[in-house]
Amino acid sequence: MVPFRLPFFITLFTTLAESVHLPAPTGPYGVGFTQHVFNHTTPNDPTPGPGSVLLISIYYPTLSAPSPNTSVPYFDPTSATIWGEVFNIAPKDLLSIETVLQWQAPILTPEEAKTVKDLPTLIFGPGGGVNAIMYTTLLSDLASKGYLVLAIDHPGEAPYLPLPYNNSGITGWDIYMPYSDELIQQIYEFRLSDILFLVSEGFPALVRQFGAYFNTRTYGAFGHSMGAAQATGAMDRFSSIIAGINIDGGLFGDSVDAKLNGRPYLMTMNPAHFASDTTWPGFIERYAEEARGTGKGWIDWTTVVGSAHLALSDIPLWVELLPKGNGTAPVPALGNVTGVRTNEYMRTYFGAFWDWVSGGAYDEVLEGEVEEWPEVVFNGTVRPDGYATQDD
Repeated sequence: MVPFRLPFFITLFTTLAESVHLPAPTGPYGVGFTQHVFNHTTPNDPTPGPGSVLLISIYYPTLSAPSPNTSVPYFDPTSATIWGEVFNIAPKDLLSIETVLQWQAPILTPEEAKTVKDLPTLIFGPGGGVNAIMYTTLLSDLASKGYLVLAIDHPGEAPYLPLPYNNSGITGWDIYMPYSDELIQQIYEFRLSDILFLVSEGFPALVRQFGAYFNTRTYGAFGHSMGAAQATGAMDRFSSIIAGINIDGGLFGDSVDAKLNGRPYLMTMNPAHFASDTTWPGFIERYAEEARGTGKGWIDWTTVVGSAHLALSDIPLWVELLPKGNGTAPVPALGNVTGVRTNEYMRTYFGAFWDWVSGGAYDEVLEGEVEEWPEVVFNGTVRPDGYATQDD
């Protein structure tokens, strides 16, 4: 979709030692990857970023096989140094992580895309202060199943954001910076501004420019932590967003009162979620009341026993797959469920959800607790006749 120019760090990556592989995608397609920097002004941007650009990472299905010459490395050197310090992992080991992403691989032709062209375009928001690349395992799996996935990075929010095409990266907030209630509200507002721009202007214009088959009529929105509030707020504004997933995210600002009009909404949390957020029960009650009145509605509310907030990302895979300095003490924010298992959960449940709302079969994992996933507990569900808890 853009002129072929390798990111500066691909050349660097070829000089590194033996690679470590993330779990392979499960779909029938290869995964292409590109990025686009939009000119988008954020009013009153509180971050150290320029407030005038927005980075979108695009994961898409391709028939191209992975190639060492075009594979996208997971980390850039600056980010590897920052995050290696946080999780006690040597930067060189983080730089050894290899992805299946193929830089600007050919998109499907109209004929090849016949079975996927009407799938909703999925828009993803990462957790506060982290980069979208840290969810590559999930996002690449969805792309391998035929979905187009747009992941949003707001420059200046994460400690460092590399930009493509030889642009200088952007330094953001310190990784240990405390977040006040006022700042959280500001983050929600600029995150919402980003996704509203993307759906209403940025992405449709980009597709028109390059003449791609990508779907600009229907969307799905999902996110982790603050990214979940961002997705929910966007659902309140756009009926073209047909469903959403909230991955352990509090609801902030007007997302608390978002009206979803019966659109499917999957909520999953770690067992300690309510220590930092109590918005979910009220949100579900309002949704259920609306469902009783309209005769349509679908929510699943699950807990992943043993998980923690950051476990619902790629981060536990780093800790699991790479050597740690000075011992192997557990990281509290990752819980005690393995990274491979947690990522398999997300790919299974979220993949089943998107396949169903896209017109596919209804998988049993969406309807209740199943033997193969004992750590997934259903707290409650909403269906057209209202709200039921696990104890009902």
